[in-house]
Amino acid sequence: MTPNAWIGVSCFAGMLALLGMGIPIYIAMLLPSVVGLWLIGGFPFVMGQAANAPYSITSDYTFAVVPMFLLMGILAGESGIAEGAYLSMKNWVSRMRGGLLMATVISNAIFGAVSGVTLASNAIFAKIAMPELNKYGYNRSISTGCIASASVLSVLIPPSIPIVIYSILTDLSIGKALLAGIIPGIILTVSLCFTIWLIGIIRPGQIPAADLRISWRERLSSLKLMGPILVVFLLMMGGMFAGFFSSTVAGAIGAFCILIYSLVRRLGKTRILGSFLEVVLMSASIFILLIAGFIFSRLMALSGLATSLVVWIQALQLPPIIILSIIIIAFILLGGPLENITILIITLPIVFPLVTSLGYDPYAFCIANVLLGQIASLSPPVGIAVFTVAAASRVPTGEIFKGVWPFLVVEVIMVWVIMLVPALSTWLPNMVFKSNL
Repeated sequence: MTPNAWIGVSCFAGMLALLGMGIPIYIAMLLPSVVGLWLIGGFPFVMGQAANAPYSITSDYTFAVVPMFLLMGILAGESGIAEGAYLSMKNWVSRMRGGLLMATVISNAIFGAVSGVTLASNAIFAKIAMPELNKYGYNRSISTGCIASASVLSVLIPPSIPIVIYSILTDLSIGKALLAGIIPGIILTVSLCFTIWLIGIIRPGQIPAADLRISWRERLSSLKLMGPILVVFLLMMGGMFAGFFSSTVAGAIGAFCILIYSLVRRLGKTRILGSFLEVVLMSASIFILLIAGFIFSRLMALSGLATSLVVWIQALQLPPIIILSIIIIAFILLGGPLENITILIITLPIVFPLVTSLGYDPYAFCIANVLLGQIASLSPPVGIAVFTVAAASRVPTGEIFKGVWPFLVVEVIMVWVIMLVPALSTWLPNMVFKSNL
C-alpha cells in the first residue's frame, strides 16, 4: 500500500479506538480525519476543509428530504396511524395460529409506508400489541422478540431514511433505491409471518390460536383505517416516480399530508409542537454525523485506502462469497454499540467500492446493507431496538434477546437472498424508470 493508504489505515484504527473509549461518534470521526488530512495535504488544506465542508454538505438541497421523512414518521406515530393499521390487520389474520403476531409484522410493514423511523415502530407496536398478546396467552419472549424484529421492515418499505442517506453517500438514484426495497420488504414480511406459524406448530403453547370471532362486515369496515396510509403513500411515491416532483418534494408533501391528518384527528398543539421539536433534535444529531462522515469520506478518498484494499483483496483471490460473509459478520458485530445510520457513514467509504468491485449490484447491496444495519440493532450486548422494546413493554432485555433469534436468522438469510438474487431489488426500479423514459 502507498504511504497515504497507511495514513488512512491508521486514522480508521484511531477512530475505532476512540469509539472503544466511549468518545462521541462525531468526534471519533472528526479527530482522526483532521490529523489524516493534515498529514496528506498540510495545514492550509485542513483549514479549507473545515471552512467549506459543513456548509457545502448541509446546504445540499437533497438532504432536505431527511427532516421531512422524520417529521412524517413521528407525526404518523403520534396521530394513531400505526394503531389503525394494527387493528385492521388484527381483524383479518387474528384467527390464525399466531395471527396477532402476524398482524404486528404486517402492520409494521404497512406503517413503514409513512415512516422510516424504526425506533418509533419499536416503541409504538410494543405499546399497541403487547396488551393483546398478553391477553391471549402468547409467550412474552417470542412476542417482544417479534416486535423488535419486525421494525426492520420500516427501513425496506419506502420512505426510508437509511436508504436516502445511503443513496446520497454513494451517489445512487434516491428514487431507484427507495423502489428497490419494496419487493424484499414484502418477501421478508411473508417470511416472518411463516416463521411465526412454524413456531406455533412446533411449540403451540407459546403461540396459541386466538378464538376471535370477527364478521366479514367488521373486516371490510376496518379497511378504512388503512386509508390515510394508502393515500399518503400513493400520492408521495406515485408523484415521485411519475416524474411530477423530486424525492425531496415528495417528503414535504408526505409530511404536509400527515400534518393535516393530525390536525383533523385533533392531535393537540402540544403534541404537534413536540413532534416538530423531536424532528429538530433528531435532524441535528443526524446532520452532525453526516458532516463528520463526509470529512471522514474525503480522507478515505484522498488516502486511496479503498482502492488499495480492493487491489489487496483481489490479489488474495478469495471467492467473493467469502468476502461478503466477512462483511456481513462485521456489520452484525458493529451493530452492538452503533446504530444503523452511523454504521453506514463509517463503513460505506471503504465497503462500497470493495463490494461493487466484486461484481455485486449497488442497489441490491444498498438494500442488503440497510437491512444488515437494522438487523445489527437486534444483536447483543447493546441492541438498540431490543432496549427500546424493553423500555416500552417493561420486559427484561435478556428475555427479548432470547425471543429475537428465530426472526434474526430469517432476516440474515434474507440478506444473503438479496445479494445472491439481485433481481429482487433491481427489477421493480428498472421497470418503473424504464417506463418513464
